[in-house]
Amino acid sequence: MRARVVILLCLSQVLSGMAQERFGIAHSNYAGNDATYLNPARSAGQWPYADIRLAGLDLYAWNSLVAWSSREQRLVGEVRSGIAGSTGGEVIMRSATSGAHRGFVQANVLGPAFSLSLGRGTIGAGVRMRTYTSATGISSAMGNFIFHGLGYRPQHGIRYQEEGVRVLTAAWTEFAVNYAHILKAEGFGLFSAGINAHYNLGHAGGALQFETLDYTVIDSARLVVHEATARYGFAMPAMSAGYGWGADLGVTYERTLEEADGYMPHRASGGCDPLRYRYRIGLSLLDLGGLRFRQGQAGSISTGTASISDYTNIPVNEESDLDSLLSTATNWDREESFSIGTPTALALQYDQRVANNTYVALVAVQNVSFQNSTRLRRTNSVSITPRFETRYVEAALPITLHEYDLRRPSVGFMLRFEGLVVGTDHIFPFINTRDVYAADIYFRLRWMIHRSPFCKGKRSGAHHTGGKDSLPCATPND
Repeated sequence: MRARVVILLCLSQVLSGMAQERFGIAHSNYAGNDATYLNPARSAGQWPYADIRLAGLDLYAWNSLVAWSSREQRLVGEVRSGIAGSTGGEVIMRSATSGAHRGFVQANVLGPAFSLSLGRGTIGAGVRMRTYTSATGISSAMGNFIFHGLGYRPQHGIRYQEEGVRVLTAAWTEFAVNYAHILKAEGFGLFSAGINAHYNLGHAGGALQFETLDYTVIDSARLVVHEATARYGFAMPAMSAGYGWGADLGVTYERTLEEADGYMPHRASGGCDPLRYRYRIGLSLLDLGGLRFRQGQAGSISTGTASISDYTNIPVNEESDLDSLLSTATNWDREESFSIGTPTALALQYDQRVANNTYVALVAVQNVSFQNSTRLRRTNSVSITPRFETRYVEAALPITLHEYDLRRPSVGFMLRFEGLVVGTDHIFPFINTRDVYAADIYFRLRWMIHRSPFCKGKRSGAHHTGGKDSLPCATPND
């Protein structure tokens, strides 16, 4: 039983994805580098003078196929018991409806990063290791075979036709630089633009795409493939298995509470305090680019009718076994390289000030990945996030819809104490014993410098935000 749980939970990660934008922290005015992952223009005029990330971690899983049911403990307790060698509960199917299963999984290990305000411009750089898996076009029939195995009798003897089935995975290290600039500060408005440029060092990749798959499982041993057209590629783990480039682009507009004429962030002439806004609108294009694996195995196949007499005994333990299996295809073109695109998406953000230190943010993320491409697919999501933030303490409550599914919203929670951030965009598994079909958690350890060297010292006299005059200081040369 325990082995089955492990296998199905691993499978759930292939059909999973969740809150990969970290909505609890992404909208914060003290988000640091996390804000640039959703919109690179957000670093322009950032509220801290400097933000230094020391470490971070993101882990999420969500799936539409299976759930961990009949638990006796909350998630942390069950994980503890599992590590000790025993755990309760059982794996059940979540749904067997006619809709297609799809999903995504992501895990990030975040290394050092920084962002520094240089007046109207802000520069930044950072490194993170990313793993990403997406699966789309998994029909309910195929989902039944995945859960029950090909020996699932109710579907024996039935001919199924699949289109656009894709399973893609990649692991890479992303070295990124950011630049954002306040292009216009006039009246009660700030308009900014920004870019993240990435160099991607690929460590492993895999792609399997069926344009068409027409098959019948005859019984507990025989399988007939009537027609199949597919592309595949894989690169075994290595420090430098591939490489590529990428970028994020974004713009923002802020309707400020005070006049923005001459506003210079973190300068004495700007009052040394951030310019507050009534609302902020942002638009961004995320994760353009991809990875090219040059030392992998790849190719395309097309075949007519093929009969497999015993699908329970198809040994594929090494490259030669795969060659032998694929050589039976009618047409087989073999290559040594293949590409996987990063999970491109278009994101629209809106952040409204409700009261002093209180905001409500709304965001929509729409994937840009076509059915027959080898581009990782990002989760479509809509989220509304009320939050309360001060310089030292912040709390947020994101409510998110994945794939625009109104039936299954997730509720999260985020806490920030200065530079320490702990959050989840799906908190229920941690507080109750209901069925687990998703889990999500992230943390950050950062150091923020709120005041610039231009604003140190004891200030005297009032100053109007946006004024161009110098601000007198009690301490000379500050």
